[in-house]
Amino acid sequence: DDPVLRSSALDCLSRAHGAMFRETGRVEHVGKGVEASEEAVNICPPSHPHRPTRLCNLALILHIRFEISANTNDLDRSITLLEQVLAISPLSDRSLRLHNLATSLHVRFEATGNLADLDRDIALTEESLELASPSDRPHRLRSLAVSLVTRFGHTAKFSDLERGVTLLEQALILPQSTEDRRECLSELAWSLWTRYGETRNVADLERSITLDEEVLQLCGPTHIHRSCYLANLASSLKSRFHVKKNIADLNRAIELGEEALTVTQPNHVDRSYRLSNLAWSYDARFNSNENLDDLDKCVTLHEQALALCPTTHNHRHYYLIYLARSLRKRFGRKSDIADLDRAIELAQSALESLPLHHPQRSYSLNTLSLALLDHIRAATRQNSIHDWSLLMISSSAFSTLSIEDVISQLRNAANALHSPSHHRLRATLSWADASTHFHHQSRFEAYTTMFDILDTLVTRGHSLESRYSQLATDSRITDAKGRIADAVSFAIAENRPRDAVVFLERGRALLLAQVGHCRMPLDIVRARDAQLAAELKSVGRQLDHLLASTTKSTDFTINSVADDPIAQSMRLTSRWNALVERARELDGCRDFLRPTPFHTLQHGAYGGPVIFVNINHPLSHAVIVVHEGDPLIVPLPHATPKAVQDLTITFHNARHQHASNFYSALRTLWDVIVGPVVARLGPLFPPGSRIWWCPSAAVAQLPLHAAGHYNKSAPLNMRLPHIFVPSYTSSLDALIRARRGIRASNKHVSNLKSVLRVVWDSLTNSRVCRRVSSLMSPFPSIVVISQPNTEGEAELNVHTETAYIRQNTRRSTVLEGRDGTPNAVISHIPNHTWVHFSSHGYPGEDNPLRSYFPLHGGRLEVLDILRTQTPDAELAVLTACHTAHVDLRAPDEFLHLAGAMQFAGFRSVVGTLWEMDDEDGTLVVVEFYRQMFEELKRGNRRTYTCAAKALNESVHRLRAERKVPPWRWVNYVHYGA
Repeated sequence: DDPVLRSSALDCLSRAHGAMFRETGRVEHVGKGVEASEEAVNICPPSHPHRPTRLCNLALILHIRFEISANTNDLDRSITLLEQVLAISPLSDRSLRLHNLATSLHVRFEATGNLADLDRDIALTEESLELASPSDRPHRLRSLAVSLVTRFGHTAKFSDLERGVTLLEQALILPQSTEDRRECLSELAWSLWTRYGETRNVADLERSITLDEEVLQLCGPTHIHRSCYLANLASSLKSRFHVKKNIADLNRAIELGEEALTVTQPNHVDRSYRLSNLAWSYDARFNSNENLDDLDKCVTLHEQALALCPTTHNHRHYYLIYLARSLRKRFGRKSDIADLDRAIELAQSALESLPLHHPQRSYSLNTLSLALLDHIRAATRQNSIHDWSLLMISSSAFSTLSIEDVISQLRNAANALHSPSHHRLRATLSWADASTHFHHQSRFEAYTTMFDILDTLVTRGHSLESRYSQLATDSRITDAKGRIADAVSFAIAENRPRDAVVFLERGRALLLAQVGHCRMPLDIVRARDAQLAAELKSVGRQLDHLLASTTKSTDFTINSVADDPIAQSMRLTSRWNALVERARELDGCRDFLRPTPFHTLQHGAYGGPVIFVNINHPLSHAVIVVHEGDPLIVPLPHATPKAVQDLTITFHNARHQHASNFYSALRTLWDVIVGPVVARLGPLFPPGSRIWWCPSAAVAQLPLHAAGHYNKSAPLNMRLPHIFVPSYTSSLDALIRARRGIRASNKHVSNLKSVLRVVWDSLTNSRVCRRVSSLMSPFPSIVVISQPNTEGEAELNVHTETAYIRQNTRRSTVLEGRDGTPNAVISHIPNHTWVHFSSHGYPGEDNPLRSYFPLHGGRLEVLDILRTQTPDAELAVLTACHTAHVDLRAPDEFLHLAGAMQFAGFRSVVGTLWEMDDEDGTLVVVEFYRQMFEELKRGNRRTYTCAAKALNESVHRLRAERKVPPWRWVNYVHYGA
């Protein structure tokens, strides 16, 4: 009869029912638990010290009942009770009470979408974390992380996501119970999967799967959260299928999704999510096998998910859009207009439910617009309408809509700045396609927007390796890169050749351009704001170091926020962007680090024409940039995408099989691409002039420099190397940089000598001394890396070329054998103007940034070279195999050893496309240096500009004297000035 004792007993009974529910999943325990807890609260005296505990337990069991029934009245009442608890709790309990209230606010946000609840949840959890005991700290870190990652999903604020991952990494290394560790692993896996969706860093996805597998192993078959763990692993496996195309991943994702659905209660708040998740797995399998049963299953599951989702639920717009997209896809296969009409109505409903600045607005606008465009195309076919501008369509969702309205919607989706960049990019591609199909005047604007968003999207990775992975595997980026040829062709068709050049330049060498921004001269900013310039320099150096870091992305040992390279990168990138915007506000700096305009790019053609090749259907073109006037356009009617692909395969097979049709392929290359270009250049440039190739996409794999007819009866003016001196460049900007800061004339150097001699004694034996010596001498300082007997590699005959360089140079440093360690090479390169490699060379198997020279004691990789800055560098000669090997997954990026040398500062680089013969290398190198030393003796202080000619003549001699097969002499290429 004692109310206090009875209240205590009822409270214990309620907790027991809660425990039984968690163990068995039987819903009746929850109802009984609520009844017991309500009575326990009612009979507990208001001033009793245990009343806060009774209120808290009632709030908890009401929360559980909400999760089962989705009745928000239970959740609202739970939050009210927790507010009361917080108000009367002592300071010793405040951390726990704050945490409980924050958790319920988070759940209510998930149900209603009220961001105020989520913001308050984060604020309360921050306070709770400050007050938490060491034993509670892991749990508070997890809670704060989950809320931050959730807020990222609704605001697209990437710093929330990066901080969330870092907090979960911190929580994971702290002592905690097995149950808490399992939850932490699951939440970290989910956060990494979310981050993968933004950055496409496959390491995040792989680790997410590993963690999800571990979580599932730690979870018993009747665990209350098993369905969640199953669904999470299914999502990650489906994502990996999209990357690796292993159907086993997708089939297992479907099995896990079906199991997750089976163990989820019929009215559980997460059942809609389970249904939708499984639907997307069936959708992915339909895309793989075109089995309409899978597509029908996908639609059915999305229908069920939407039917279960309350009309007021925060995520209802997702289910509306998901079903709309599936119905639109089915219309594309079955042509049932009813599917399309319903898709339009659903997408319109989703859009109307979103506020103007919601992150999902771009996605919803794009979905609606695509469905409307399908409707317009269907109406055009049905009514034989040829003038789309006269077409109006109607639907139950609106009275009338024109193509102009749809294009306007796509433009809005592309420019929805509060939406994630990848959603905006998808919308922009839809806009470009629609404006192309309907000949709309906004097509040029769509392409320009595409390039702007592409620049932003590629900066999401924390390192060049992660960004390369994204560039090579992210379908959103590869789709956009595939539109570059369309944009160029459109600019040409519109008689805008200068814009065509700008498009070609913006679509290439994206990764190295980002590092280049960090190293950009800041003179213009410094003249106006020295402090801002200093900040830009500091942040740029830190970003430069991180981007070119060789730390593998699979190293996940993180002890603090400051240790996380991804968090560092995102903070620095955000800071860098803010500083750049400040710089653009300065007088005369409006275009600071904006895309380079044509009048600046044209400076790249100062020494001779630069030739882009744009392969597209129905017509390809060469775009020739000359030093003055508009670019020259040369149609290439026979250079179809298929012809170029076939030619690439022919070269590859002929080289590997040592087949005689290699010469035939060179002849075809002349006829299809190079010959028409030479015919256009012939009247404008005399024989022996320098020309530069700047190829795009598949053309980057073709030996344009060697094209021609080499049969005995063919005249020499049908062989490119006998007409012009050919070189390559990764971009016009790279060529401009190669010519920037060219050494002073002899007169200026003479004046410099008189000043420098005053301080010469104080500089003796210092690095500065070596650099000053380099500047003062008319002869270059050369470092030779000679590796005839590298451990684990075949022996190389490099003694002749090494001896020739030694004998004919006044200042050379030879790092031979054991002296040629990676560290020694990197430390010597900045102190010399020329560098010569005689070693083996290998392309990176799956990652061109890992291409390398095998040296004594380790590898010298592309990433190591990119970290090096060589202000006085002139010439790099890389007589090793594969130093200019073109990566097939990202041919426009020029990520090879020769490209890295050029980016590091070497103005002129000699490399090889594939494996080279030892004897060929000796002849070519000796003849090459003989000519270069002759130029030095004539007093030419820009000898590096003669490297292309010297290489061309050396290769002529190799071919004439040795009668070697074509693939051996075609191998040698020149990059740069």
